[in-house]
Amino acid sequence: MSKRLSGLLFYCLMIFAVTACTDSGGDVAPTPIPGDGTAGGDTPDDPSGGSGSGEYSVAEMLTAYVDEIVAPNYAALVSSAQAMTDSEGELHAYCDAIGTENESVTHSIAQDQWRTLASQVQRAELHAIGPAAENAFSLQYRLNSYMFGSLSTCGVDGIAALVDENFDIANRSINQRGIGALEYLLFNETLEHSCPPQASATQSWNELSSGQRKSKRCEAAMLIAKDIAEAAEAIATRWDPSGGDFRAIFLAEDRLSESLQITTDGLFYIEEGAKDAKLGNPLGIIEACSSLTCPEQIESPFSRTSLRQIINNVKAFETIFVSNEATGFDAHIVSEGFPEVAQRFVDNLSETLALAESIDVSLSEQVQLVQTASDDAECANAFANPDSPSDRFPTCTLYGLIKRVVDDLKIDFVTIVNVSVPGGSQADND
Repeated sequence: MSKRLSGLLFYCLMIFAVTACTDSGGDVAPTPIPGDGTAGGDTPDDPSGGSGSGEYSVAEMLTAYVDEIVAPNYAALVSSAQAMTDSEGELHAYCDAIGTENESVTHSIAQDQWRTLASQVQRAELHAIGPAAENAFSLQYRLNSYMFGSLSTCGVDGIAALVDENFDIANRSINQRGIGALEYLLFNETLEHSCPPQASATQSWNELSSGQRKSKRCEAAMLIAKDIAEAAEAIATRWDPSGGDFRAIFLAEDRLSESLQITTDGLFYIEEGAKDAKLGNPLGIIEACSSLTCPEQIESPFSRTSLRQIINNVKAFETIFVSNEATGFDAHIVSEGFPEVAQRFVDNLSETLALAESIDVSLSEQVQLVQTASDDAECANAFANPDSPSDRFPTCTLYGLIKRVVDDLKIDFVTIVNVSVPGGSQADND
């Protein structure tokens, strides 16, 4: 059975399930019928060819994706991570200033540097493919372990307690590393450790002076920042033509279909990461713990930048989707004869970002607001009807707006682009 026919059968099944898959409220827009567009499009026998008019090329799209998005994103990420470990950098300056009159200002600058680095890590989440995904995402999780599992704050406290010139961060668990661990060390205002009394590594931690604890945390931050820099550089080198040259493998003519598939797999982070893990789980929209809400699953709680990380994810998705006028996924969809679908993506992404940028409360505050079954129902109503933004639960409305994008991604997008929904996203878990 051809891939196109398999896609058609899958599409038909999805049509029967569409009312179960969408809870965004309102009518569901008609879904395109593959092959009904006027432009023709790619076929399994000609994955590099583009539309029947010869104006669109998947090969050119993937080339632009690598050269205009992936490579520059990793270059910027490597640069920022290395800057944090530089002996003349801002983090080092903060470490040196602890206990002096310059401590506060240098600490603030180091925190700003973390925010910049975090935004670059979040952009890279949408193209965590190829080298970043090898060995069960081992390099990607060194950048950000959030999707690996909850941050072990006790483990990070243990690193700070034990850190010295011989300490090897590679021996620590993934959930004690990455941008989340770095955030904890730079933003957590509580100097006491978070470990149980029997934890040996932190037995004498609380007996240290505040200055000593700040200094040891800063040393640990330097170590973790270096680990992030090394992971980012390893990924960038694997893509680089002068390194592992995964770029050539990715763009080889005989594997363009596979490369297109893993590229779109990366886009589904907007569902699994931004929508479900970062919003649905903490808000209790998804049953991810035994309580009404799951505040312990909030990303970036110490810096209070949880919503900013989601915004960075959506912006990264938008950048990949529109790419440039000739090679974006929007151009691909238009070339297949469905300009209204491409425009709907653009409009929905714009609406999502506009709402997200307007929210002036933290996600932690929103989660704390859900105290009763009535609150939970109000949140559910907000995400089910995103055309009427909730004043009380704007983050629940935001969930609904992102879900609207995801619904189109799982139905129209995969059908028109002729790719499959990743295994982890086959069924909604809302």
